[in-house]
Amino acid sequence: MLKICVASDNHGDETSIQKILSDNPACDYYFHLGDSMRDPKEIEPFISVKGNNDWNYDYPKQRIIELEGHRILMLHGDGYTYSMNSFVFKAQSHEADIVLFGHTHMFCDELIGGIHFINPGSCWRNRDLTAPCYARLYLDKENVRVQRIDL
Repeated sequence: MLKICVASDNHGDETSIQKILSDNPACDYYFHLGDSMRDPKEIEPFISVKGNNDWNYDYPKQRIIELEGHRILMLHGDGYTYSMNSFVFKAQSHEADIVLFGHTHMFCDELIGGIHFINPGSCWRNRDLTAPCYARLYLDKENVRVQRIDL
């Protein structure tokens, strides 16, 4: 089973990124869903996408990653998170069964139409007034399990 750390929206705070890395040295992958507001070298080994506040950094707007028979769509989520219909359509158009997104600053783990929508929340400040957090994703061919981790 793969273990993946998923973070988003630290808005320049490098302390949260370092804590995630030090608390999770044995993850197989580290994904960041945008608004790191940091140079890619400063958040290595995270694989990242561009958030709406990452103006000065050359991240792709989205990525498709295939792991353990799953097709994962990574994107920040601005432009999609306010309409789940458009979000589902985006996932379907990429044949993704897992969508990792940020932007809302709120943790989410939902299954809609057979697609897992996972938002790790913000490792800086959540809009629902819960503690800053990230997610640990456990993945194999048959299972997708998500764990919220408060910072």
